Amino acid sequence: MSDGIKDILTEIGYTLRDCGKEYRTKPLYRDSDNPNVLCIQKETGVWFDFKENKYGKLEDLVKLTLDLKDISEAKDFIKSKGVTHTVSRPKEKLKSQAFYKLDNLSKMFPEYEYWESRGVSSTTLKMLESGVMKEGKLNNRYVFPIFDGYDRLVGCAGRDITNKSPIKWKLLGEKRYWVYPFKYNKDEILKAKHVFLVESIGDMLSLWEAGIKNTLVLFGLSASSKIKQILMMLNLDKIYISLNNDESEAGNNAAKSIYASLSNHFDDNQLQIELPTKNDFGCMSKEEILTWHKRIKM
Repeated sequence: MSDGIKDILTEIGYTLRDCGKEYRTKPLYRDSDNPNVLCIQKETGVWFDFKENKYGKLEDLVKLTLDLKDISEAKDFIKSKGVTHTVSRPKEKLKSQAFYKLDNLSKMFPEYEYWESRGVSSTTLKMLESGVMKEGKLNNRYVFPIFDGYDRLVGCAGRDITNKSPIKWKLLGEKRYWVYPFKYNKDEILKAKHVFLVESIGDMLSLWEAGIKNTLVLFGLSASSKIKQILMMLNLDKIYISLNNDESEAGNNAAKSIYASLSNHFDDNQLQIELPTKNDFGCMSKEEILTWHKRIKM
């Protein structure tokens, strides 16, 4: 049935890019120059618009694109092309994203000594609206607030600065919804047309202080659906997967796994694994980071 779906999409004006199990294209039912923002499943015709957060069946897309008055007209059009079976509308997943009151940050103070001792400037730390928490679940941790695209507080990442906790980073909130530090570096990513995916905020800060600000933090060893959604929306030339280069090979193996996951949505020439030359970027000097960055083929 995939050829029939392709023929229908082509006939109504779509220029399709083959991305494995799906097609990628720009939506014709609204203004857009992004050729990656509309994803259409080859076998089913189910589609998703990452920018507008719209989705539906093939007939929904035909109705939207041709500006038809009734869904029955779209169904008749599809049937006339020999495609007689489409899947049910995908069920909307219940979202449980939590939002926090900004009052939760009232006991966070601009004390930058910990990160300044590691080469991070107070200017950067102020820009990230971060500081030391003096009470609550993140007490005595250096906290980075996480905001969504509407400037709502959706979580916090707290780094232990006492060297007494076995947990280096403590996260509050649903990290699968986080895209950090996108609030602060969206323009840098768009300008560069490429991005570095790193494990932690510490890695991000080390790159940032070396002038490499086009990064996104994974908060672990996998790329969430939200991160993938943003990457597809950005229409980048290159995505660098730069997890830790540790002796256990965990970072290297995870990087390969992320590469495989992203290859369902991006061409191979858009993806590249580039691990740090030491365990992580925090272990590298600014000069070492710049040398590493220079040798990468942009």
